Amino acid sequence: MAEYSVPSSFSDPFVIYLSRYLIRFDAQSASWYGQRTSELPGSWDEARKREHQSEVIAGFGASLAYRLAPYACNGATGAAALWRSLAAGYRDVPEAQAQLPVLFSLLAPTDQPTEMIKAALQGQPAAAGVDAAAASLEALRTPDALLPPTTMPVWHASSRAFRLPEGIGAAAIASLGAVGRAPVNREVNMVSSIYRGFALSGGFGCALTHLLVVPLDVVKTRLQTRPGTYAGFADALTTIREEEGLPMLFWGAGATGAGYFTYGVCVYPLYEFFKRTFFELAGAEAVLASRVPLVLLAGATATFFTCFAITPFETVRIRMVECPVYADSMLGAFERFRTEAGLPSLYDGLLPLMLRQILFGMCKFLIFDYAADAIFAALPPGSADDSLVSLGVSLLSGAIAGVCSAILSQPADVVLSRVAQGEGSAAQVGKLPGSVNQLNLIRNAAVDIMSELGMAGFFLGLPSRCLWSGAIIAGQFFLYDLFKQALHLTAADLGLFYDAFGVSAAFGALSASG
Repeated sequence: MAEYSVPSSFSDPFVIYLSRYLIRFDAQSASWYGQRTSELPGSWDEARKREHQSEVIAGFGASLAYRLAPYACNGATGAAALWRSLAAGYRDVPEAQAQLPVLFSLLAPTDQPTEMIKAALQGQPAAAGVDAAAASLEALRTPDALLPPTTMPVWHASSRAFRLPEGIGAAAIASLGAVGRAPVNREVNMVSSIYRGFALSGGFGCALTHLLVVPLDVVKTRLQTRPGTYAGFADALTTIREEEGLPMLFWGAGATGAGYFTYGVCVYPLYEFFKRTFFELAGAEAVLASRVPLVLLAGATATFFTCFAITPFETVRIRMVECPVYADSMLGAFERFRTEAGLPSLYDGLLPLMLRQILFGMCKFLIFDYAADAIFAALPPGSADDSLVSLGVSLLSGAIAGVCSAILSQPADVVLSRVAQGEGSAAQVGKLPGSVNQLNLIRNAAVDIMSELGMAGFFLGLPSRCLWSGAIIAGQFFLYDLFKQALHLTAADLGLFYDAFGVSAAFGALSASG
């Protein structure tokens, strides 16, 4: 697919006015615009509806700009060719012909087809007076409106170009708005190979980042399972290294790598799948009105199913870190669990893990999406197309999402560590149904933490977990996007640009560019 780029010589006012022109005079463009603006939530007021209409036109303009590049690169010659295409395409629409001089007067003086504008204006009166100017500007308050037919550009000898009449020009140009930051596009239909790419990108991204911060995870787990033993993060790190040796800081790395590879393989493709599924089921109006709940639901659903895959690995990891002599390898720990308590005991921490991970996953995906959108909005247009910039935004957005998610899910993480530690659970294992047993373990762990340490106990190790989570999620999204780029699974690869020329009578049938 060709890269998206906004032409440099055709100004935003020209592109936006041409967008309005096509939406007014071209049946297919008008139909597309109507579909994008007709399903607005009934609760929106007129101001919000107009804002959405402006956003739709800005995106239409970005798609238009993508295809205007060949014309824009040729200055006045390209503009003249564009005029001829529009004049031929709408030859039977007098109002469309009358708008061409206004449209092309919005170009820079060196790009204007001045002779064509002069010929079109012969015998036409210029716009008259203050009242006409006020009426023209009032008309442009509607996002898809054009200037009245009586508004005619005037010749300026100093610049040897046409401009809109005094009292209209600068204000009209300012009211048109700007071309969107990205073209309108639709996602390609997802197939198994794309989801496999998401799975591999997520698996390697999660495994590598979690392996890099294993020492932070070891310290965080010890702070939660041995409250009062260490003065803080730095003391725990130093004490473990001095008393148990440097290898202890990497204890349980096998379970960590295997578990989070499994986690990434599951959660990322499932999130992509459920987000698309829920958006499609909800419909365009519901997506506009309730995007946040739908994204949260997609993150929660994906994480729910993923917890069944990761819980055994997390149980083994915590037990190995808390009790280094429990087993000398991940496989040895699994075997000991199987012989002593049975494989179902690996799921003792399923419910607290679900609580932690679902809260974490919901927050992670939502905050990442919104942080990335906010950062890109502050960058120059087209920044999202630069792979290095995109990776940098993923890194920063991931760090923000990681810290926020850690704070939200911290109490559940402390309870999970206490349950997985095994204290008080051995007598109950096998005596109660699985779900009842787990609920009792969670309740007992929470009661113990509250009685021993109060509310502060639920936030044991929070600073180290924020550091751990910020680093892990930043690296996770960075590597996820890096692997996706390597596998050609970026937004540009998964989308088809809307061809605004293709929908117009002047430029042929509807198609997707790229």
